[in-house]
Amino acid sequence: MNFKASVQSAQLQQLFSASIASLVTSTLLAAILAFIQREVIATSIVLGWFGLVMLVALFRAALVYAFRHASIESETAIQSWLTKFRYGVLAVGIVWGSAGFLMFPGNEPQHQMFLIFMMAGLTAGGVISFSADLISAVVFAVTSLLPIVICLLIKSDTLSVGMGMAGFLYLGFMIVSLRHINRSITENIMLRLEAAAREEVVRTSEERLRLLLKHSPIGIFHYDTNCIITYCNEHFADIQGNSVDGIAGFGMNTFNDQSILPAAKKALEGELVFYEGQNYASLTDSGIAIDMTCAPFLDSTGKIAGGIGIVRDITARKKAEEMLRISAIAFESQSAMIVTDANAVILKVNQAFARLTGFSVGETLGQTPHLFSSGRHDTLFFQAMWATLIKSGCWQGEVWNRRKNGIIVAEWLDIAAVTAPDGNITHYVGTYADITQNKDAIAEIHRLAYYDPLTHLPNRRLLQDRLDQILNVAAQNRLYGAILFLDLDNFKTLNDTRGHDAGDQLLIEVARRLRADVRENDIVGRLGGDEFVVFLDNLSSEPEVAAVLAKQLGEKVRNNLARPYLIDDFDFHCTASIGIRLYRDQKQAEELLRHADLAMYQAKTEGRNTVRFFNPGMQAAVTAQADMEKDLRCALKNNQFKLYFQPQVYLDRHIIGAEVLLRWDHPQQGLISPLKFIPLAEKTNLILSIGQWVMESACAQLILWKENSYTRNLRLAVNVSARQFRQPDFVARMKQALNNTGINPELLKLELTESLVLDNINDTIKKMNALREIGVRFSLDDFGTGYSSFSYLTQLPLDQLKIDRSFVHNIGLKSTDAIIVQTIIGMAGNLGIEVIAEGVETEAQLAFLQQHGCHTYQGYLFSKPVPIQEFVDVVAT
Repeated sequence: MNFKASVQSAQLQQLFSASIASLVTSTLLAAILAFIQREVIATSIVLGWFGLVMLVALFRAALVYAFRHASIESETAIQSWLTKFRYGVLAVGIVWGSAGFLMFPGNEPQHQMFLIFMMAGLTAGGVISFSADLISAVVFAVTSLLPIVICLLIKSDTLSVGMGMAGFLYLGFMIVSLRHINRSITENIMLRLEAAAREEVVRTSEERLRLLLKHSPIGIFHYDTNCIITYCNEHFADIQGNSVDGIAGFGMNTFNDQSILPAAKKALEGELVFYEGQNYASLTDSGIAIDMTCAPFLDSTGKIAGGIGIVRDITARKKAEEMLRISAIAFESQSAMIVTDANAVILKVNQAFARLTGFSVGETLGQTPHLFSSGRHDTLFFQAMWATLIKSGCWQGEVWNRRKNGIIVAEWLDIAAVTAPDGNITHYVGTYADITQNKDAIAEIHRLAYYDPLTHLPNRRLLQDRLDQILNVAAQNRLYGAILFLDLDNFKTLNDTRGHDAGDQLLIEVARRLRADVRENDIVGRLGGDEFVVFLDNLSSEPEVAAVLAKQLGEKVRNNLARPYLIDDFDFHCTASIGIRLYRDQKQAEELLRHADLAMYQAKTEGRNTVRFFNPGMQAAVTAQADMEKDLRCALKNNQFKLYFQPQVYLDRHIIGAEVLLRWDHPQQGLISPLKFIPLAEKTNLILSIGQWVMESACAQLILWKENSYTRNLRLAVNVSARQFRQPDFVARMKQALNNTGINPELLKLELTESLVLDNINDTIKKMNALREIGVRFSLDDFGTGYSSFSYLTQLPLDQLKIDRSFVHNIGLKSTDAIIVQTIIGMAGNLGIEVIAEGVETEAQLAFLQQHGCHTYQGYLFSKPVPIQEFVDVVAT
């Protein structure tokens, strides 16, 4: 509570504290008055009046009791109790004031004088008890004394009138005096509270200082001009191998170690002195390294009255410096060493490493170890290496690296992770040793150069060589052969759920089954990852027969690979998509592999776990895709993209914003739907430039709308692609775009898909929160069509869920979809998230959505996507 309330609380306490004494006194006086006046006043009046006095006394006693047991901590409570007290005072004053009429004897001067004396004394005593509250004191004085004054004036005789006038003067004097008494009491209370507050501040400050000195990690001491210790904290006593009581009051010349004494004396001459050295607490103590700062202490006249010393234990720092010197010498040993940061950026290499790789120190700093990549290790090798390194903090094994002169050498690599006290990895230290000349390594060189180290199948390099040979033979004997290109369908699921070790077991078993399925002279190889190839030669001179044989073997392989795999004691089901390319007269091995790869992707597209042949149509599709990619790049350069706007409306069909939709105005083909070119833009990374253009254009449109009363409050919803959102600097780009345009961020809504959100949930939450802090809103697009785990909804700062058009379309057609729509609306309402339905095309759909609590819509029922000018016209009308 504030200071004013504290003063009022103190006044209230004083009023109620004085109430018991006033209650007792008032009751006794009432009894005396009733006893005396019974001789001249009717008994019924005396008893009735005395009964009223007792009732009021009981009421005030109950009030005091309730006050003492109440918790009064707020200003409202204080005012409430003050009001109750004043009502009690008013009741007392009225009862005693009534005595001036009821207990006033008409013709008994002695009894009249006794009553007047009684009332004057009671009033004087009462106002003193109530003077802490001016209103209470004045009310009591007026209500208790005024009636008898009036009685005296009514009698009209000279003595009574004189006494009445004196009563008026007495009452006025009392009220004036009450103001001064109340002011004095209030000032005393304020002074007492201020003093208490100052004492508390001083006490708290002293306690903090005491705790700070006591628990300070450095030693602090004070000494006088005779070098007598007048104060020290516990840490200084520990350094000296003693207690605070054992040091205070003793001279520093009594210490076992006199090393700090010269510095302390020099400070008494007015200098700031620094000392560093060993300190020995006892003759048997091994000693610690300390540094000390001594400064003179001046009294109020500016004269040196002693000194203050600060001592630190720097033993750990000295040992660390010593270890650094040793490490620096060790780092420049004959072993090649490299140090990187946590992101594998090279920070330091020694001269031995420069000699081993041929790269100078300057050429390596700021690079990554990829600079030395030989290309002989696949992605799985490095994934396994990093997984081991992160898990155990170290890794060792053979690697193939490329020197600056291009020579590939075998090296033994030891990597150790350096961690901070919190357990996070900060650096990596690697040590290299050249093992190329080792006889055992020579055989390994050949094996790693031509065979996959996991499955021991021929690798891409050897397959390329073998395919060239097979093509030459096929051209000579005029027999058709076939290339089977295989890709496992569910391999990533196994890696993600069971780890890379389980994935490796699956690849080994796939290789075993492939070798068992083909003829002895056929070649099975692994291109990398989960891709395998099979070369079938000498099938037939007739292409139809060769195709049938190749298809039969492809189906055999497909069925065999679809059988369950026992991986770490659980059954795992994995299928394969297979592409086939026949050959006979072709000379380009790479082109054949590419064709077989295209056939495999056709199998993937048509449902997976299938076999498909390459045909010219596939090549045409690839060519068309390449042409579209070239046209896409030109579209960006020549500003061929257009923004269309589909209105988003509220319950009353009032337009509240729009979704921005991209169209490509191709110079030859006209408007192209994003469904045709967005997948290619995603695949080629052009989506980053396109997405940036869309975002900047949307912001620019919001700027233009600021000047129009119809559009200044409209919101724009912009779709964000997964690649765009996953850029490390996505948040920074968004903030820069908003700062450059100066638009209101709350008018911009980013639409994210479920798959994007769940791909890396922690990164998603971090980026969304960063943008949500500056006002950007978020909508979850196509909700219900993906994973749809409700648990993540509570973690994401979403403003809106967008019900997918497929559910809206089936309202009235499929009861399950209608139930899904109701569920989404109800769930979003409970989470406080807005819901918008897209694809609304009929009045029946709209009525259903309105009935179940969805108030925002988008669809052809209201408007199709239109260019900006048409959209503005729709808004204006």
